[in-house]
Amino acid sequence: MIIDRVQHAGWRSNTWLIAGRVDGPGLLVDPGGDPPRALEMVRRRGVRIEAIVCTHRHYVHAQGSDFLSRNLQAPVVTHPLEKPFLPEASGEVGEGHRFEFGDWAAEVIHLPGHTTGMIGLSVTGVGVFVSDLIFRGSVGSTIHPGSAGFEALKKSALERVLSLPPETVIYPGHGDTTTVKQELERNPFVRVWTGAETPGTRPARFDGKRVTIEVWARDFDGTNKAQVRYADGRADIVAAGKLQKVTL
Repeated sequence: MIIDRVQHAGWRSNTWLIAGRVDGPGLLVDPGGDPPRALEMVRRRGVRIEAIVCTHRHYVHAQGSDFLSRNLQAPVVTHPLEKPFLPEASGEVGEGHRFEFGDWAAEVIHLPGHTTGMIGLSVTGVGVFVSDLIFRGSVGSTIHPGSAGFEALKKSALERVLSLPPETVIYPGHGDTTTVKQELERNPFVRVWTGAETPGTRPARFDGKRVTIEVWARDFDGTNKAQVRYADGRADIVAAGKLQKVTL
């Protein structure tokens, strides 16, 4: 198998290339990393791109869709819930759709949370491409446009990805690869979700509301991210830089 990527220097967003062999068919996942370099990667590898998969609507994952589609003569596809926000997309793929290429296949998995229609790809013998669901040591936010909310993201992570065999490789939308085992053991958010650690109780303020900081962790880009709980019991994953201290 050929697994390769280019990464945007600032956003650290990944464009993944998946193919069975040189000169064979393949997929591009999330054309936002660095479109010109992604095109060069495909040509260098000699892969024939059959589809460009946009996992969700956010610009840093989709900004090269039109450029790469024109240069590679490949359709852009996404989930039906994301398609209205991606004018470049000409096709829809949902839960269970399979890209079949003879000696390998990729199956679409619906991973709502970061957005309502976010999807990933499960590739047998390779791993799972999860976009902005899980990062190495962190998870996706739930406050950006189109989010399905914290509970949906938590459920997608625990039931669709972290229930896979421990050695399964996770290919994220930002930053470096990890494994199911590593995230179950070391990811601060996941450890709280599974009961391995107790949620924190530090008070703060977010978006004008009093919140409790339950998790504080390093994100993929070196900044910090937090899980906060509102007074009404709801929770969100937010950039820690948006939190204000509360004077007791």
